[in-house]
Amino acid sequence: MLFPKVLYVFLYSIFGSAIPYLPLYYDEILHLPSDQIGVLLAIAPFVQSIACPLWTLVVDRKPHLHGLLMAILALVGGSGIMLFLFLPRWLAMTSASSTVTFFLTVLFAFIFAFFGQPVSTLVDSAVLKMLGEQKILYGNQRLWGSVSNGLCILLVGVWIGIYGINVAFYVFGIGVTLFAILSLFTKFPPNEDSLHPQRTNDTNNTHPNEDGDDEENEHHTPNHLANIRQPLLRKQLSLNRPYNAIMTTTAENNNPTTPASYFSQLTHARSIGNEVDAFPRRDSLASYANTEYDVDEFDDEQGRRLGLLRTATTAMDVQNEASQRIANMDHLPPLGLALSNIPTVDTTLAAFADLGRPESKAPEKSTLKNPRVWSFLLMMMLFGVSYSMIAQFLFLFLRNDMGIESSLIGWTGPIGGVAEVSTFWISNKLLEEFNVASLIGYSHIVLILRNLIYTWLTPGQPVSTAIALGMQLVNGSAYALCWSTAVSEVDAFFPPDQRAVAQGILASLFTGLGYGIGCIVGGAIYNQLGAVPLCHASAAVGVLSFIVFLCGRQSTR
Repeated sequence: MLFPKVLYVFLYSIFGSAIPYLPLYYDEILHLPSDQIGVLLAIAPFVQSIACPLWTLVVDRKPHLHGLLMAILALVGGSGIMLFLFLPRWLAMTSASSTVTFFLTVLFAFIFAFFGQPVSTLVDSAVLKMLGEQKILYGNQRLWGSVSNGLCILLVGVWIGIYGINVAFYVFGIGVTLFAILSLFTKFPPNEDSLHPQRTNDTNNTHPNEDGDDEENEHHTPNHLANIRQPLLRKQLSLNRPYNAIMTTTAENNNPTTPASYFSQLTHARSIGNEVDAFPRRDSLASYANTEYDVDEFDDEQGRRLGLLRTATTAMDVQNEASQRIANMDHLPPLGLALSNIPTVDTTLAAFADLGRPESKAPEKSTLKNPRVWSFLLMMMLFGVSYSMIAQFLFLFLRNDMGIESSLIGWTGPIGGVAEVSTFWISNKLLEEFNVASLIGYSHIVLILRNLIYTWLTPGQPVSTAIALGMQLVNGSAYALCWSTAVSEVDAFFPPDQRAVAQGILASLFTGLGYGIGCIVGGAIYNQLGAVPLCHASAAVGVLSFIVFLCGRQSTR
């Protein structure tokens, strides 16, 4: 399908143009100190944890407005960024104080964070719906977004070096306009069975399932929703992936476990130790999302809920099916399939809009209180703090402290993008070959070493410039490896009906709270002490993060 690919290209022409260069604009044009820049950069991580589920809830309840809402949010959110372009002239005319300047920038940044930032989640949702029964191809579409993002950062950096930083806003404005126009043409394949419930019955009677059990395809009451799903690739699988043994005290474990014969066929697919994910697709013939029900059997509220809030669970369907397919391969999977196996951070945040559905429950408090679980979640938050302290101020560091031109700074986009995508590609193989402690440890060690290497570089030296840019390979791989491993680990902690929300908690701690705190603390340190103490502080938080992780692992032994 061409349309989803083009949609991703235009989307990341937005996120790869003005957004990465905003710290340079705040510093060079608005003359804001680093501590205020840190506050501005923290707005998006904090706000998106609320905005993404909110707007996802709206489009899942009103799917006919999905494309229109994407266009409106892009235009409204984009206006917040475009207003920055006119702010210096207005400030010069009014002789406004620095306080007024700061509060106006906060307002504009909030507009984009609340309206513009969630658009990426809505695009993921739209693409999943457009693909219909071919949702497994989601990763192939998403790959175009990664390519677009890297190329845009590179090209905009080159153009800034030639024409000045305002060119980033011109590219941004063009991207928003093209994306909004394209969004208006977003259409989803009609589900005829949903319009004709009786047709579903006829189909079921004509095409019985392989086991000859026609009852699986008949109408079900709400109490049986959890029992109607059948696997796509295997017969008679339990729905319960055996999650970590330390969780076996929960009531969910009364359900039967996956047969041992199945483990011999799926080797270490999403592993912690020898555990694999046997959770089947929900978008197969007897799925929850696509199974139709006789509306007369339900009251209005129950009937209304059956078709709602599909984004997070559909994304989980894709992840589960991709995991099953990869598990049956004895070689590296296609790149698109590998990306389908790893959810984006923004899409996992949409899971909070899914609370209350029969198949999406909040994690049990007893599970969250387990030292192995809460220490892992705390580690991810601290890793987000350490990571963002450098990543969010990287362009300022490279230009102001390393003396690197914008045309070269733009290379961080494709270099980091290639590292991330490549690591996601081999992440499942790494999970088979190494345990979680090794992968998390590697992510922390390379991140800490990167920070220390930054402090050893000499500004203005070509070799130092090459090393500083090359560190994006380390940065991208550390991020991708940590996130993919964390998703696998969290899936092992929780039973299937709690995983979507658990991943949402993981994302909100990592890129929400972690990034937000990292921006504020990093900005304050950078403003008061400079770049070298900032790198040391980030490394120290990374060390603390890894210690928390190790303590959590030891506490359960």
